[in-house]
Amino acid sequence: MNSVKQFFVLAAIVTAVFVNTATVEAAKPFEIKGIYVDVTADNVTEARRQALREGQNKAFEALLKRLTLKADRDFLPWVEPANQAQYIRDFSISGEKTSAVRYLATLSYHFKEEAIRDLLKARGLSFAETISKPVLVLALYDDNGRLSLWDEPNPWSGAWSSLSFQNGLVPVVLPLGDLADISGLSAQQAADMDEAALQTMAQRYDVNTVVVARLVVASRNSNGEPTDVDLITTRLGAKGQDRNTSLGITRGAEESKDAFLKRIASSVSDGLEESWKRDNVLQFGVDGILPVNLLIDGLNEWIDVKKRLSNVAVVRRVELALLSRDTVQINLHFIGDLDQLIGSLRQVDLDLTVSGESWSLINLRQGRPQ
Repeated sequence: MNSVKQFFVLAAIVTAVFVNTATVEAAKPFEIKGIYVDVTADNVTEARRQALREGQNKAFEALLKRLTLKADRDFLPWVEPANQAQYIRDFSISGEKTSAVRYLATLSYHFKEEAIRDLLKARGLSFAETISKPVLVLALYDDNGRLSLWDEPNPWSGAWSSLSFQNGLVPVVLPLGDLADISGLSAQQAADMDEAALQTMAQRYDVNTVVVARLVVASRNSNGEPTDVDLITTRLGAKGQDRNTSLGITRGAEESKDAFLKRIASSVSDGLEESWKRDNVLQFGVDGILPVNLLIDGLNEWIDVKKRLSNVAVVRRVELALLSRDTVQINLHFIGDLDQLIGSLRQVDLDLTVSGESWSLINLRQGRPQ
């Protein structure tokens, strides 16, 4: 019996480590990762050259789509592949494999921030850079009243697992579906938007927002596969609940079940991205300066906060006015309005509070391991 208990304790520890480290590495808005290339040519040298050109072009296109609104896709600037290098700071290669005529690899690119900004501004395109805190998505499958969240079959959950969320502004986290998840949240609680249970899930995955994506099967074909569905997405976050409903989503005549469900999951993910970008479009024509005070527990805390401020897109400059052992006074030079500044700061665990006419910057990670 003791060995069984020890096993579950060990499993819980391993799971906790996995959950806490899964989203530790913060995404960078001008970095595109995981571009896979596989090219065959007359020889490996030519295959590698073509693959790097293809990967660069894919990464460049992915970056522009990441930063801009979907409505502006037809107006994105086109840059000759030979001229794209001027926008790239560096790139890396992993998983490289070759044969006499074939080249395979996974590429990651880091682009020059100001060069990309100037390119988009020259075209008059609106864009966002702020990376959202991760969002936890729960795929709830409703088949004739039978709710599936952790139980199989749940093809809706499988559709989400097949998506890649690597290069968006809104990182999506999918639950592990382990014992802690199963015991912490039932399918019925998810359907009822049980706030206490959902907040527990949010804390477990270290997110501020939970989205319950409920897919309701409305009709099936002779094989029992869904052909028409209704989609209800409910978001629980700092601003409360927000619900959207899409009725009568129909499967295409030649569309497989998996492709159909993946298309719907992609539309939900794209909706999260678009909503976030609209709220965080950079407003270069509007700027301000905000004097703030920050209480610190030593120089290391200030260095950490300063580093996080450098990753806030709307903060253009941090001007140091006073530095003492326990207090820092700074002037935040920012673009956009105050609400956008506050929302952007919260994505890096900083907040603003006001008392009278004085503003204070609060380090929400104070007392937590850095």
